[in-house]
Amino acid sequence: MTSHEGDPYRIMVVDDEAIIITQLEELLDSEGYDVVGKASSGRDAVRLARELSPGLDLVLMDVVMPGDIDGIRACAMIQEELDTPVILLTAYGDDSHIARAKAVRPAGYILKPSQNDQIKAAIEIALEKKFVERGMQTVMTCLKSKAMDRELQLKEIHHRIKNNLNMICGLLSLQAMHVPHKGCVDALNAVRCRVMSIAKIHEALNNSTHMDTINAREYFQSVTEVIRRSYGFPDGVTLVLECEDAELEPDKVMPMGLVLTEVLTNSLKYAFPEGRRGTMSVRFSVLPNVYELVAGDDGVGLPEDLDVQQASSLGLELVYGLVSQVGGTLELNRRGGAQFTVRIPV
Repeated sequence: MTSHEGDPYRIMVVDDEAIIITQLEELLDSEGYDVVGKASSGRDAVRLARELSPGLDLVLMDVVMPGDIDGIRACAMIQEELDTPVILLTAYGDDSHIARAKAVRPAGYILKPSQNDQIKAAIEIALEKKFVERGMQTVMTCLKSKAMDRELQLKEIHHRIKNNLNMICGLLSLQAMHVPHKGCVDALNAVRCRVMSIAKIHEALNNSTHMDTINAREYFQSVTEVIRRSYGFPDGVTLVLECEDAELEPDKVMPMGLVLTEVLTNSLKYAFPEGRRGTMSVRFSVLPNVYELVAGDDGVGLPEDLDVQQASSLGLELVYGLVSQVGGTLELNRRGGAQFTVRIPV
């Protein structure tokens, strides 16, 4: 019988009785197989299989043979090391032999005396099964290679976007240095921090092993560090960050990162006037069916008439729009300062 490539399948026969080897060889020759090796012990079978590999397609092997390696052990070694299917031929059908054979998973287990049709059928099934398995391995290898290429492409995309956003931040900083009006400088710095919070998303995706999620703790730490470097923390003002170690989707992270940027920058500018001491806090939790970010301070608080849904502040307007876009909610708590709570469905 020929392979799918048109060449005869190459088979090795192993038995300690020469007459059985001869009978099997005649059967295989008549069916168009190529008997490329013969052995009379398990140790010789393993040695010869190694020499014939990778051109060896199948092994027909007796179970009980002389020496320290019987057919079952030799079957395990050949299949594991060379990935070549082995069909066991044996006169032993007791539970102990069958249990040992099941443990090594041979390609077939035929009891002697056997009919030629049984052997032919077992060989054809084993060879076809191996052909299908190898085809699947080729497909999986190809898919894995494509997935790796896609991952590298995505990493390169995120790297370039991050670099472009960092360049924009640099241009905004440079522009702020040449603007005399303090209000314009503050506006440029605010925009730069917002852009940086987005750049950190692409930086996290570029460094992530998952490629489609971002580690929440690492991301929020990076955002707070951006705020710290941009504005500095006054003496007596501390930041407390409590964040669960969770993996989040980028579209869920972005609005929370912008909320965090707005809240912290506003806290630094307005919550602690005239050297007032206090604490800014950030807490992120994964609750049932919802992500929750609570960010705020224990400073002087916000005006009583401020409505986050109707706020004229560009920052709050952007934040509320993004949170609403992903089906989330934004709440303001004025007790003991100002705390903003963002909840986004999981």
